[in-house]
Amino acid sequence: FENHTPGTVDDNAINVTIASDQVNVIKHMIQGRFLQVLTSSAEFTMSGGTGTQPITPTNVNVLRETTFGSSNVRPIRAGSSTILIQKGQEKVKEVTFDLDTDGLVGRDLTILAEHLARGGLTDMIWQQEPELILWFVRSDGVLIGLSYDPQNQTVGWHSHPIGNSGVVESITAIPSGEEDQVYLSVKRTVNSATVRHIVFMEKIEFGTDVSDAFFVDSGLTYDSSATTTISGLNHLEGETVQILADGSAHADKTVSGGAITLDRSASTVHVGYSFDSKVQTLRMEGGANDGVSQGKIKRIHGTTVRFIDTVGAEIGPDESNLDRLPFRDSSMSMDTAIPMFDGDKEISFPSGYDNDARVFIRQSQPLPMTVLAVMRRSNTFDA
Repeated sequence: FENHTPGTVDDNAINVTIASDQVNVIKHMIQGRFLQVLTSSAEFTMSGGTGTQPITPTNVNVLRETTFGSSNVRPIRAGSSTILIQKGQEKVKEVTFDLDTDGLVGRDLTILAEHLARGGLTDMIWQQEPELILWFVRSDGVLIGLSYDPQNQTVGWHSHPIGNSGVVESITAIPSGEEDQVYLSVKRTVNSATVRHIVFMEKIEFGTDVSDAFFVDSGLTYDSSATTTISGLNHLEGETVQILADGSAHADKTVSGGAITLDRSASTVHVGYSFDSKVQTLRMEGGANDGVSQGKIKRIHGTTVRFIDTVGAEIGPDESNLDRLPFRDSSMSMDTAIPMFDGDKEISFPSGYDNDARVFIRQSQPLPMTVLAVMRRSNTFDA
């Protein structure tokens, strides 16, 4: 095992120079259908010839497959594909085996959201449970996600700014029970000092009780007898924090002496940095008498949003003009948390006349919001 002397016997070490028109630095070697050799300018496969023949000193077949070039970020295997960050660090490539060409082919996964990778990607991991998500760290510390399920034709990008302008420096995923738990090293300025918090993502599925909803950053949970004093918050000293108390949003507080005092007693309390969840629709295509509606004046006069497991949301044409949707009705007790809502909410849309006709939805409270569909009622003006 420790003898790496080259030779001609099958168990001797192998010393091979790849025949290519360029001398490239080998960045990574990763297992796939064949051994994939990823260099700074091209991707090769190494095999023992045909079928499942092993590589030996006298039986080495190296083929150049693609010419993307790999960055220093280690590629990963996601399903049956190899995911690599291209040498410029602003493109993510999916490399898969294609039966028609009997070789590897590549697809640019960033082509529909190039702006999210602009500036360069510096780290990457694969979370397989509970959802299929590729996570990336951008050079400016923003966390980027890619929902990646090619078997169901799902490829969708999303960005995740961290509370209190946190800068993500590194990321990893560790199997933990029924899910792959994502851990991050986040740099912040807290109480005039630069600190680093090691945090992990909470489960997406928190159950049916809204009091268990955890939608704060770098937060902690108190779960015991009812109290008005929550301590143990030294890592948030001097910071303004958002609070969910027994399933209801509480007024923000400032941590002093590692503790906060609530305005009312509660037994289940989540405390941490606030963050906004936002979604904006693309430019509307509603058709017109003489073709498409793109570039024409439009007006949305009504909107229906379909929610599931949601408490609270704001909606409007842009972030500066939002109306809060009511989720509490007259039949609900005023001293209990609003139960999670499933169904449609209809509003008269406060929109003017413009070319885009977008819908903006935001959740600024530490409460769950899941949008299933946005149905717009609008008019297109051909003249």
